[in-house]
Amino acid sequence: MSPHAWHLNLTSRLGMSMDFANFTTVWNSALDPEPIHPNRFFEGLAKKYRLGLLSNTDPIHVAKLESGYEFFRYFPAETRTYSCAVGASKPNSVIFREALRACKAKAEETIYIDDIAAYVEAARRLGIKGIHFQSREQLGRALKGLGVSVKSE
Repeated sequence: MSPHAWHLNLTSRLGMSMDFANFTTVWNSALDPEPIHPNRFFEGLAKKYRLGLLSNTDPIHVAKLESGYEFFRYFPAETRTYSCAVGASKPNSVIFREALRACKAKAEETIYIDDIAAYVEAARRLGIKGIHFQSREQLGRALKGLGVSVKSE
């Protein structure tokens, strides 16, 4: 769905009247301006591992995320999997399989991290190692437990 189609779809469903520019500003205000991890965390991982990104999102947020969040540079464009492009969203297995294909990865060689436990469980059902993110410190311990060592500070 194009950004303009998303705007029309959502404003119609919500019974709103708002032009595209204002809608985009309001819609993107829902995004957290500060990433949970500093760039050096992703930089450390990217030096040793192929990183992929999997997100339930829409084209307007994709544009904002990719242009406004510096850490995206550690996720190669071809390994970014978005629900709006795939036509399926987490926890549907279709999107996880598409992410594996995009990353050229096997499920058993992959670690999936999410703050929503149901999505982590969906990944695990496909043979992917999953970590339910709860804090930076907990993630560091969980990664270490899987043999991944990277500085998070």
